[in-house]
Amino acid sequence: MRAPGTGPAPSRIDRTAVRWAALILSFLLGVLELLWGPGGLAGASEAARRPGPGSVEELARRIGCTAEITTDAADLRQGMCTSGGEEIWIASFPTTRAQDDWTSEAQAYGGSYLVGDGWVVVLSDATTDVLQGLLGGVVVGGAGHAGAHPPGDGGEQRQQ
Repeated sequence: MRAPGTGPAPSRIDRTAVRWAALILSFLLGVLELLWGPGGLAGASEAARRPGPGSVEELARRIGCTAEITTDAADLRQGMCTSGGEEIWIASFPTTRAQDDWTSEAQAYGGSYLVGDGWVVVLSDATTDVLQGLLGGVVVGGAGHAGAHPPGDGGEQRQQ
């Protein structure tokens, strides 16, 4: 037994120091994750990361036009530009689900769409082959499309 007033036993001090060190380390790791982890406060915001490889601006640049942004929402960024007298609508999406939802909804209105990884371009009969050559992607036809595509092309996919 220790004499009164000499303090706690060394093993108790060691355990307390280890607990405090672990607590401080956990706190610091949490702060680092909050600041610099995925979607962290100190990382680039979604808007700051644009334009990226599949952004509306980058796709417009590859087409040879400058996009005017018409929608900038959490699940959709959309713009329009003109090339060769044709209006071209371009949309980019942060998730595959947002893109799939938009494409499914748009197909109900007919038309043709060039679908890539995180983006969709609305096509006209005059722009289909040119834009697919510039951007890649898969041509998807909407329901009831009355364009110059072969019969039965509505809703089917064509990749070149």
